[in-house]
Amino acid sequence: MSRPTPRKARGHKRQSSNLIPAVSDYESDAALAAGGAPRQAYAPPPPQRTNTDINLSVLRRYVPSIFSILSIAANAVVYTFDGAAESWVKSGVEGTLFVCTQAPLPGDPASTPRACVFVLNRRGLGNVIVDLARISHIEIAGELVILRVVDGAAAARGEEDGEGGEEERVLGIWMHNDREETRHVNAAMIQQCWGVVRPAGPVVDDDRQEAGPAMQAIGRPLTMNELFGRQAVAPGH
Repeated sequence: MSRPTPRKARGHKRQSSNLIPAVSDYESDAALAAGGAPRQAYAPPPPQRTNTDINLSVLRRYVPSIFSILSIAANAVVYTFDGAAESWVKSGVEGTLFVCTQAPLPGDPASTPRACVFVLNRRGLGNVIVDLARISHIEIAGELVILRVVDGAAAARGEEDGEGGEEERVLGIWMHNDREETRHVNAAMIQQCWGVVRPAGPVVDDDRQEAGPAMQAIGRPLTMNELFGRQAVAPGH
């Protein structure tokens, strides 16, 4: 007897899972193909920094207590006075000059105001940083601002511990008058700050006292008390 012919199986063959085509999101695929990323992956742009922010960031790398910049001279040259030869000698420091306020020293109950002159050297690694409280005398002689600094070596290094000998150093700062009043404004600002921060200087206790001509010349109608009185804590401290 012959066997019955087997019947063909009904239905369709199942496709294996790896043969099933993936569902495509056209917008996502187009963005990835173009080298983009999903919208949620985009980070917001960083906030823009002003020139003042950038300058403060650079200066605080050397002197973290710097609080604000009062005036700037784009190009300044620092000289030292050679007493033996009775002549001025270039110190090798040339660059942008900043007159800055500083936060009071930690632990100072009187919050004594502080300020400095900072020349950022573009010719080498050594900057000139002069603590204005260590200046015994200031003189404007022609185009030079002459600073007689007590413990001049420590002041030039920007030390903040107040220690050191009584070595005296005489510095002369020449500022390029790139703009009208640049030299006058910066020289006057140095003198004004010195009058506030020097140990034997006048005590300014009248909040209504007007700022001097340097403040007025650069359009900052603030009293010296306002400038120095808001420095209890410097940013980042």
